[in-house]
Amino acid sequence: MRLLARRPKSDAPADAAGDTFALLRAGFLAVFATVVLASCAYVPVAVEGVATRPDIAARDAENPWIFVPTGAWITRDTVTPVSVGACPASICPERVAIAVVEARGAEARTLARSLRQPGGLATRLSEGNRRRIALVTAAQRQVPASVAARRIPHRVASRTRPLRHRAFSGFQLEMRREDGPSRIAHAAVLGRQTGAGLKVVIVVGERADQVAAAARKVADANL
Repeated sequence: MRLLARRPKSDAPADAAGDTFALLRAGFLAVFATVVLASCAYVPVAVEGVATRPDIAARDAENPWIFVPTGAWITRDTVTPVSVGACPASICPERVAIAVVEARGAEARTLARSLRQPGGLATRLSEGNRRRIALVTAAQRQVPASVAARRIPHRVASRTRPLRHRAFSGFQLEMRREDGPSRIAHAAVLGRQTGAGLKVVIVVGERADQVAAAARKVADANL
């Protein structure tokens, strides 16, 4: 996944995939710093199956992967993050964000339906995008048209296709702007039933092949 060059500040909305990993890196670092300051009891949880590339870590004096201390997260009782990490740096062989999540009860049933029929998820994403555009447009009625044009989100199109690996089932998701060429955001999701619950691997990135390969690798190690 290629990082964007740093751009000047603007009140224009970010593309769906535009500044994904600059934001991810900042977000992960912020979460990590907040948790460390709050308590020394929590440590980052590495994603099993992720190749951390010791050669890269030795060369740059740090591991390019950022892992979040998930034990400190406040979540719903029916959804638990197992491990979350991202490799957003330019030296990362695969610039992706990965999450391993466990769900129970109604949340697990909803996720299972999405794994079997991901088309509904793409529809909901598109509908949510339309609602956000309408809300932001209404909120900009009192500002100059040139300013409003920069703030109103772009229309986004989504599509899915099935993804299977061994005993795991799921889908790949693609999101892109409708109004001309832009970067494409890709996601791959694989899940497996675990008794009354469901364990899911979610990978997000800018290259479909890398996203799918990472999902298969992490699913082998976690599901």
